[in-house]
Amino acid sequence: MTVSSSPARLAPSTPQELTSRGLAVLLIAYMPVNFTFGSLNVLADAIGSDLGVGGAGQQLVLAAYTTTFAATLVIAGRLGDRWGRRRLLLIGALAMAALSCAAAVVPDLVSTVVLRVALGIAAGLLTPQVLSTIQSTSTGAMRTRGVMIFAAMAGVSTVLGQLVSGVVATTLPEHLGWRAVQVLTGLIALVGVLGLRWVPRSRSSAPLAMDATGASLLGASLLLIVVPLTIGRSAGWPLWAFLAFGAGIVLLALFWTQQRRAERSGIMPVVPPSVLGITVVRRGLLMALLFFTTYGAFLYELSALAQTRYGMGPLGPALLVLGFGITFVATSVALPRLVPGAGQRTMLRAAMAQTVILLLIAVLAGTGHDDLASLQWALIPLGVAQACMYGPVLHTVLSRAPQWAAGVASGLFTTCQQLGLSLGVALLGGLFWSLAGSAGDAARMDRSLMVVFCVHAVCAVAFALLARSLAAHRAEDAAA
Repeated sequence: MTVSSSPARLAPSTPQELTSRGLAVLLIAYMPVNFTFGSLNVLADAIGSDLGVGGAGQQLVLAAYTTTFAATLVIAGRLGDRWGRRRLLLIGALAMAALSCAAAVVPDLVSTVVLRVALGIAAGLLTPQVLSTIQSTSTGAMRTRGVMIFAAMAGVSTVLGQLVSGVVATTLPEHLGWRAVQVLTGLIALVGVLGLRWVPRSRSSAPLAMDATGASLLGASLLLIVVPLTIGRSAGWPLWAFLAFGAGIVLLALFWTQQRRAERSGIMPVVPPSVLGITVVRRGLLMALLFFTTYGAFLYELSALAQTRYGMGPLGPALLVLGFGITFVATSVALPRLVPGAGQRTMLRAAMAQTVILLLIAVLAGTGHDDLASLQWALIPLGVAQACMYGPVLHTVLSRAPQWAAGVASGLFTTCQQLGLSLGVALLGGLFWSLAGSAGDAARMDRSLMVVFCVHAVCAVAFALLARSLAAHRAEDAAA
């Protein structure tokens, strides 16, 4: 592999130990990332109405953030390893603060999309540094707790984004509400900046080569694949959407060829094939992609159901998933103590429980019994199941990756997370609206919810099978 030859950079790094206060600051700094995603699900209609754009424009605003976020993550992990993780945290958090506030005064769609692209890049710079700092500056119980609480923060910040956005949008006039949420997001990022002095400095003792070619190919291929999937349905599936998607697939194939060639030449590529060759890491990343594809679609579909089917207004989506969010967070925080060795078997059981709950919701929807009370009671145990899936799969991927690839593994996991969120909204969210129609007919929306939750259940079964294969693989390793 190619690394820096500077003696200063090759000197062993001696990071301070991460404290509880430093961990809290890391989580606050990370909060705006998913807070933005959650708020956009609620505020899409308000943004469209204020800027005079339709469904395609609203989806473009969402895609601009999530796709550039996903495209930035892997290379950002290496930047932090090379230049210092706290420095990249500072840059990313300051950029999120400034850009979020700037998004509050945009006059049109073009300005909004440009700022969302920049916000996605800022979020991509910030996110891998949080996980890498936890991994490199803590050990034992503190590291496990940090990873699990990081997993909880991903869920709580998304639900908080929905809840706070709903409250603000309900309280203020429509054209001011969504803009006020942008300022609030910037203020949260600024709080993280002010506390960064409590986060220990760290960097890799042997930073890997940047692989600008591989990063460019990966970023371009993700943009070309996700953007047409996200806005294609709203735009009526124009020819350019199919052409862009095909070009993205071609670029992705070229990217993988380039990565294999680079590694054979002794240059460490941006996504090392040798890391993906580790069975546990590869299957764990696939599980993360499956989990977040259904998670992103799940929140999007429930948001649509609350506002269109039940007429609950901007606050409705957050109220509908409030019980889910509380149990998700509480379980994520308590899991290291309740199940100290939470791993493959925990994920397997949780995925099967999720399958049963999703099928129950599908039956409720199919029989017209999906009233608000029934849905909320079904969603509460779903929060427990999802927490028992997400935290352990994150810990599994990070713990089984080689030490030199900690930044790479963090970047790959968060890339799968954001790519899954984008694909979930684009594919399963698109399927939901295709079946439901745009008129808000209750019977059609119920049938649509039944179908997509059956698809979610199939994904949960696939997750369970992968978890079972990991357990079998670990048993084989132990026997060997």
